[in-house]
Amino acid sequence: MFAAVVAAGATLLTSCTGKEALSGTPTPAPASTPELPNGGAPKVDNPLPAKVLDGSPCDSALTADQVKGYLGETDPADAKDTELGPSCDWSSSSGSAAGILVGYETKTGQGISLTYKNVKPKARRWVDNLDPVQGYPTVGYVGVGTTDNRTCVVVVGVADDLAYSVSLSIGDSAVQAGKDACQLGRGVADTVLTNLKARA
Repeated sequence: MFAAVVAAGATLLTSCTGKEALSGTPTPAPASTPELPNGGAPKVDNPLPAKVLDGSPCDSALTADQVKGYLGETDPADAKDTELGPSCDWSSSSGSAAGILVGYETKTGQGISLTYKNVKPKARRWVDNLDPVQGYPTVGYVGVGTTDNRTCVVVVGVADDLAYSVSLSIGDSAVQAGKDACQLGRGVADTVLTNLKARA
């Protein structure tokens, strides 16, 4: 099972294999939030309604066939409610260490600005040259606590105050082939956005 960051502050999630998760998760800011966007984050020109991020990502982010297409056979999805919002974790059951975690960042009211402010200064790798996902601002990062580039978190702003994240951990064969987890994660994020837009 792959590791990814969805908890607030310095809390690290661990996978069932005990691997340490990424660090540098955005922490919700105090109530007096400055005007959005901020922290160098781009503005969302065509915001989606908040209802697209209603409920659990396990039910709306990816279909069962899409998950199988990315990961093959998986363990049962693991739904959680974090300080950022609901998340869903799918892990390959093949032992390849591949996995996908989707989080809906619905509780902070800061959208992608939170990632720019709280993660960018300390990320081990910051990838702000990812192509926007269907016109929506997109950034990727590898947290400071990781020792390789196997896992990348891709964050997409769907409104100035709303975002979702896709944490992709690539399998052994993709690592050996030199694949980039951030670029592949952007592809998963694109699929998620197509599904979310269908809910608008």
